Amino acid sequence: MTTTRTWERFQAGEEPRDVRAEVLTSWRRSRFSGVDPEYVDVPYLETDLDTHFARVAVPIMTGMADLLVGDSSCLALSDASGSVVWRWVSEPMLRNTLDGLSVVEGFCFNEEFVGTNGLGTALETGGLAVVRGSEHFVQRFHDVTCVAAPVRHPVTRRVVGAVNVTCRAADTNSLLAVVVRKLVEEIRAALYDAATARERHLLSAFLEEQRRGGGPVAVVGDGLIIANPQAADLGLDRLDLWDEIRALRGAGDDARIALPADLTARVRLVREAGAPAGAVVTVAEAAASPEVPPAPARRARRAAAADPGSEWEAAARRARSLAAQGPVVVLGEPGTGKRTLLTAAFDADPVVLDAATCVLDPAAWVDRLRAALDGPAPVLLHHVDLLDAGAAAAVSAVLDAAGALPPLGLTATAADGAAPAAPVMRLVDGLAAGSVHLAPLRGRPDAIVAHTRSELARHGRGLSFAADAHAALRRYDWPGNLAELARVVRDAARDADGPTIVLAGLPAEVRGAAERRALSPIERAEAGVIASVLREHDGNKSLAARELGISRTALYSKIRTYRL
Repeated sequence: MTTTRTWERFQAGEEPRDVRAEVLTSWRRSRFSGVDPEYVDVPYLETDLDTHFARVAVPIMTGMADLLVGDSSCLALSDASGSVVWRWVSEPMLRNTLDGLSVVEGFCFNEEFVGTNGLGTALETGGLAVVRGSEHFVQRFHDVTCVAAPVRHPVTRRVVGAVNVTCRAADTNSLLAVVVRKLVEEIRAALYDAATARERHLLSAFLEEQRRGGGPVAVVGDGLIIANPQAADLGLDRLDLWDEIRALRGAGDDARIALPADLTARVRLVREAGAPAGAVVTVAEAAASPEVPPAPARRARRAAAADPGSEWEAAARRARSLAAQGPVVVLGEPGTGKRTLLTAAFDADPVVLDAATCVLDPAAWVDRLRAALDGPAPVLLHHVDLLDAGAAAAVSAVLDAAGALPPLGLTATAADGAAPAAPVMRLVDGLAAGSVHLAPLRGRPDAIVAHTRSELARHGRGLSFAADAHAALRRYDWPGNLAELARVVRDAARDADGPTIVLAGLPAEVRGAAERRALSPIERAEAGVIASVLREHDGNKSLAARELGISRTALYSKIRTYRL
């Protein structure tokens, strides 16, 4: 059993070996979440205590409580977020102890709030969690042992809550896990019995389809979706699918529909008493990228482009139009393809001067600019946002003195939709330069798919991404934008063992995106702001919450929701 000394060594920065691996991993998560090991104020959330799950589960929990009367233990039930919805404890002294620890209805024991604990860790890992005494991350819980397990709905397979048994650490015994498992089994059976005949019929259809193969499978009904992990990773929208299925009802019981990201699905209606009850949706893997003819040498430098109607092509047309009229500046986040787009906008190869090197010898850099302006070739000033005020003023003076300018373009790094720093703006305004803003990739799954397809055609002819890998690529935030996407696709194509690039072939940070559900545009915007503020404060959640104007509890909840 983990000792207090082991816990103290971990809190002092060591990595103790005399602790169970699952506990050590949870401790690391707790530390990363910013949980205070010395004290934690367990958050009280507005929790619905009268849910369908609670109505089904509480009678079973009460039946077990009747068998435990006189025993020094506590039974508790939580919802899927870790908030306690029901508690029973018979011994007054243990009740007082647990009251002091906030093991009471309405208080939330999510691991990101409270650290390693039975309820929170079981919900985090999706399995049985046994947390004995000083294995709790927060010291004030070291006098108790908690054993908990999540409850998955037998029809939807979603976690709907968790069962927990607590006792004094000195009373820890192996029967606690037996009690928890028995309660979970009985609650699942009761949930199945409470399900409607239609839901059970759809579940049977889902299980039958599952046995036929291992691809993404979902069953959709009115108000219901059951999906295996591969289908869940695709972020299928139940309402959209249901609308598609309803539209097919006159077209027979077996049809095909198109899904986002160039995916297709076979739809087979499920009937109950002759009437449609729902449909089995079997998703096909993403098709292999088509062969594309090689582009002319100069145009091959352009970043991966989507179809002619894409945002990239619209930006390229605007850049070419502006470049034909006078100076043009391309703005965007790092890696969005600013230099590539601007290079393609000129009729001849430009002379490129990177402002990142100006700091090494400003006078020599300005001399090279002066010489370039005397020639006929276009001039491209890259990264002008890196010019300090003095260098920017010197560049402005040279441009003013040059008279007739050759085709001139500038690139500057700027946040999405924002203007660059004042010295650069003065330089741009002095040139009366037209501007093109390149949008980042995050939150634009269609653009991500288009650029991925183009990059894959360039680096991996005949290859395709598995459905879960495709979903991860679409959901990842791509902080490095096109440059990062090109690198990821190139490396994945190079290392692929067969014709299909699987999820395991992607970097860890991209794989992590596969676990996220699909976010709405508003949620994506909020997640982006929170991620940006967290980066600014080096992950310090207290400072981030203060700047965002929300509580730490609310911040933790959003971090968990958006899997930041």
